[in-house]
Amino acid sequence: MPSLRALLRAELAVQWWWLKNNRVMLLLSFAWPYMAVLVLLGMGYAYGSVENMAERLGVDEPLVYLMAASMVAFAASGIIDNASGVAQWHRWLGTLPYVYASPHRFPVYLVVSGFAGSLFIAVTDLAAMLPGALLAGGPRASAGLMAVFAVMILASLPLVGIAATAALLSLLAREEGNVLSFLNPLLLLLSGVFYPVEVLPRLLQALSALVPVRYVVEAARVASSFSGGPMRAVVVASYYLAAMIVVYNTLSAHAVAALERGARRRGVL
Repeated sequence: MPSLRALLRAELAVQWWWLKNNRVMLLLSFAWPYMAVLVLLGMGYAYGSVENMAERLGVDEPLVYLMAASMVAFAASGIIDNASGVAQWHRWLGTLPYVYASPHRFPVYLVVSGFAGSLFIAVTDLAAMLPGALLAGGPRASAGLMAVFAVMILASLPLVGIAATAALLSLLAREEGNVLSFLNPLLLLLSGVFYPVEVLPRLLQALSALVPVRYVVEAARVASSFSGGPMRAVVVASYYLAAMIVVYNTLSAHAVAALERGARRRGVL
């Protein structure tokens, strides 16, 4: 049976060849993070000022923070999109039974596919944003962006279990689009990617503590201010994310097993 490393390498190759054969999409993947930053800056100028936004966020380089936040948003939503999207794609093509009969268990395939897609998105966004961060904030801003990237990869590990659970749930319910349209906005809402979590109601603030992406956002905030350096941002976020990796993936393993049994009984797999 091929190793997980070989499976991950194959999924990354699929991502690369798909983009290589879609040159326009490749160019857009480098432009999307900047488009998100421009939209947010435009909204900021329309409703206030960049200085006011920087004060409320507690950062000294709001432009660098928005670059990091855009990278976080695309990578966080990408892991669920890729895991559920590949399940949906195979069901529509009629190849789902063949993928399910492959050497690796289907949930493992979903996890690796989701992680590979998220990793590819994060690397692409990092490559796109590094020149902008260097121009906006110098070497310190670039180092901060790379620190946020490291934390984002760590945060992907508890998210892979959630992604696999969402993918099987979408197959079982045959409502892939509705599952995704609910989970991704909720994930971004509770993480405080583009605004402070403190503006949310108290219940949602409490729930946001359970979202791994929130700690990546906190790392981005620390890396974009003078309250600490990039390494401090990585260390602080790593403590929370290490606990989430154990707890979330343990719970997700049980949920995935139950959903897989349900999908087999209904003939979905």
